[in-house]
Amino acid sequence: MLALQNDFKTIQFTLFFTDKDVNEKSVYRFLLPRLMTIHTNLLTTRKQMSEKLEDLYGAYFRPQVERLGNLSVVSITLTFADPKIVGSQTLFLDALDLFKQVIFEHDSLSKEIFEEEKRMLLEQWETLYDKKRQYAQYQYNALLYGDDTYGYPLSGTYEDIKKLSKEKLEAYYKDVFLNNNIRFIVNGNLSTDELDQLKALGIKHEALPFPYEVSFREARDRVEKREQTVMQQGIIKMGYHFPIFRQDKLYYAACLLDDMIGGYPESRLFKEIREKLGLCYDIQSGFDPYRGVIHISSGVDAKKIDIAIDSIMFEVQKMIDEGPKEDELLHAKAYYTHQLKTSLDSQSMATKRLYLKDVLGYDESIEKRLKAIEKVSLDDIKEASAYLKLDTIYVLHGGQDDH
Repeated sequence: MLALQNDFKTIQFTLFFTDKDVNEKSVYRFLLPRLMTIHTNLLTTRKQMSEKLEDLYGAYFRPQVERLGNLSVVSITLTFADPKIVGSQTLFLDALDLFKQVIFEHDSLSKEIFEEEKRMLLEQWETLYDKKRQYAQYQYNALLYGDDTYGYPLSGTYEDIKKLSKEKLEAYYKDVFLNNNIRFIVNGNLSTDELDQLKALGIKHEALPFPYEVSFREARDRVEKREQTVMQQGIIKMGYHFPIFRQDKLYYAACLLDDMIGGYPESRLFKEIREKLGLCYDIQSGFDPYRGVIHISSGVDAKKIDIAIDSIMFEVQKMIDEGPKEDELLHAKAYYTHQLKTSLDSQSMATKRLYLKDVLGYDESIEKRLKAIEKVSLDDIKEASAYLKLDTIYVLHGGQDDH
């Protein structure tokens, strides 16, 4: 167990289940934590679980699944009020008992809840084409990543979901999931007695039984795909191959470069493409340090797609060729610093930082990150930008006669 002592008004229990990211297990890891946090052996309906959480002063569960390099990480968090604040003598033990039921004590899964969750997930897939942004993201991911695990849907495919049975999911829970690499992190203003009760759970932390890896294929000649549908606008997705990863010395330069390209309202793309040229409704970029890619996404008038793409390419190339101005770098540092300091107000982010440090070896302390950001120079940005190469363009657009 790892403990974070602080003065938040809530206490969090979080268990991280880490395994290799394998396509055929995606649907299990996506659906299972949802079902686990909806019911238990004793609380067999959604209503009973909801009433129990309400009795615990509005406690709530948050299940999440994400990819970090070659890892699939499922986290299940229970957040509840600090008993010392609400004046409850039983809240801590009641919350702990519920947490144990949800994590470890599912003798079986509710068939009714399983079928309902499966049906809702299938319906999301069946209506995906009508949700233009989500559909565009799905198609872009497939085009950019191809056979890479990042190109596989986090929820599994429609076919994966359809084939899944309650019995298969139960077997996965008992035989695989509970035997994942586990990290238990508690976060809050905890007494010695409370910490001792948590330690008594006997949850052991062990090193990953396989190496943690971040990598991506080599850059390729640009691939472009356009798809027409019925809508008034166009959605542009662009992927720049950018082989800088979280552990690299240029990581913080890459973060700042992403901000200056399109990561915040003072960025090049926002100011030039949206405000000055008026070519788009929205535009932003995002850096993925686990696959080494900068993504650019924009919603534009369907008649302005080509000029918007050309203008985006021009601005990124200008950044590569000339680099940013000194004041741009200073503004980006100020923005990034503000975001880091603001994250101190997030209990969940503190938990995640501790997980990254303990399992992956990243020292995510705010102080260290602030110092690293301050040291980034214009030369570092120039060096980082040289790695950028436009790799993928996907466009979903309406036709001229759409109404």
